[in-house]
Amino acid sequence: MEARTLELVFPEHTNPLGAAFGGFVLGLMDKVGSYAAARRAKKPVVTVAVGRVEFKVPIRTGDLLEVVAKVVRVGRTSLTVEVEVYKERFGQENGRVLATKGELTYVAVNERGQPVPVDEHAGAD
Repeated sequence: MEARTLELVFPEHTNPLGAAFGGFVLGLMDKVGSYAAARRAKKPVVTVAVGRVEFKVPIRTGDLLEVVAKVVRVGRTSLTVEVEVYKERFGQENGRVLATKGELTYVAVNERGQPVPVDEHAGAD
């Protein structure tokens, strides 16, 4: 299961040098990652872990970001999601570049926030 979104980087998302704050990028990754996990689980999910995140190249003001999240593992109550952030600068020849990559883990929960099993028949990945 997959989820994706686009986001433009504005000055308020960056430090004085024009590079995106890591927290801004992580927030986008967590949001889109949770969408992929919830789609697969067919129920609400909460973030339980953020694995290794690699910031490969700087993200700058004016970059268009495409955040792509894909469920890569499903456990009894947990789902592991690989999230990639691509940047694109209008008018540049190098086009779409992988800027950040990471893995996040979510747990399916009920309305009280308690872990519940992921339905094995919730859909194919």
